[in-house]
Amino acid sequence: MLQARITGRYARDTFEDLLKRADDISLGRRAVDVEALLSARVPSGANISSATRNTDYKRALEDAVDIPKELHPPLEGGMPSRGAPDGDSYDYSSVISYCRTPVQQNYTTYPIFYGTDRLQEPGRTVKFGGFRSEDTIAYGVAEVSIPGIHHEGKLERPWLWPAQTKGNPNKHIVVHSNDLLALDTWFTSAKEYLSHQGIGQNPSKNEGLLFIHGYNVGFDAALWRAAQLCHDLRFPGLMLCFSWASLGTPGGYPADEATVEWSASNLRQYLRDVTEQLGLSALHIVAHSMGNRALLAVLENWKHKPGTTHIHQIILAAPDVDASRFRQFGQVFGTFEQVTLYASRNDRAIAASRFVHSYPRAGDANPPLVMSSLATVDVSAAGKDMFGLGHSYIACVSKVFRDLFYVVRHRHRPDQRAGINKREEGYWELT
Repeated sequence: MLQARITGRYARDTFEDLLKRADDISLGRRAVDVEALLSARVPSGANISSATRNTDYKRALEDAVDIPKELHPPLEGGMPSRGAPDGDSYDYSSVISYCRTPVQQNYTTYPIFYGTDRLQEPGRTVKFGGFRSEDTIAYGVAEVSIPGIHHEGKLERPWLWPAQTKGNPNKHIVVHSNDLLALDTWFTSAKEYLSHQGIGQNPSKNEGLLFIHGYNVGFDAALWRAAQLCHDLRFPGLMLCFSWASLGTPGGYPADEATVEWSASNLRQYLRDVTEQLGLSALHIVAHSMGNRALLAVLENWKHKPGTTHIHQIILAAPDVDASRFRQFGQVFGTFEQVTLYASRNDRAIAASRFVHSYPRAGDANPPLVMSSLATVDVSAAGKDMFGLGHSYIACVSKVFRDLFYVVRHRHRPDQRAGINKREEGYWELT
């Protein structure tokens, strides 16, 4: 296909020279379209030859080929003849019809400093699946971009394509790179990032925000959501993510229940590393759904060591936690600056969990939990989120997200925030 696009008198010489420089030729941003088309047409890996003959596939591949300009510099006197001296190169610009002007980049990239107890899958790139590690934590930094067309609370991803499709960074939230680091290197990298943020001018840039995902979330999906929270909250400090080994499938609920309990000790170690080694001025934590189980198990016995980072704002979003057990955890809430619980009567995922377990869940607002040292916000008025389950409202519904903004960025108490009213029962309600 590439050879067919090269025309002119020196087509053969041009193609042979390009083959020698194959390492410098790449597939550009349109490569994701090539991968998606091939994956959609060949889900089992069979009949690849017939799929590549498809007109749409050929066009996508042609558009994706990206030859750097340095491979075809203009030369005086036109195209050199075959057998030119070593070091000379051909003027490809006159014979290659697929050289295109690069698409303008319109996205913002954020580093996500993660820890995970998932098992790393073999391969040339860093990839984590849904299996557990051998009680070890992998530390790394992923560069995740948010497109310029992003809407607050949305998770822009390609529709109808396989989940592993990278996406177009000008349209989708994309993981650009993922580097595993030794623990000492991870500490150094995080500190260097903070120092580059200009902490002296804005103390909040020395704070950290940790996101802990819930059930049915893969590794990349956890990174997407962490970057989206960082972007929409305009968080100026260090964005952290702990990804426990969820299977990332709807049918994996029983396995995820067992795994999230197993992950608690790993999360405790990760929190120790963050609070004791990074020198943050404050740490805020957002936990969603089943991820609250691991977090609450850690906080129940958490002891703050002098000279380490305090945990300030704790946001427990739609916690899939037994309500009675949650009350036991609540005995330690007073040791933190503020603990906020978001619950909804419209959360059908929580309703299903209540049915399965035969006991109320903390994320259910029927009725909302009222406890000392806990700010409970009933967000039922926000309706259902974009997936119709009412379970992802913490990041998908603007009204809830705005309230979260004032909790994390300004540490406002409920009586300082607009859009919520206190009920006689003692909880707060989104208006």
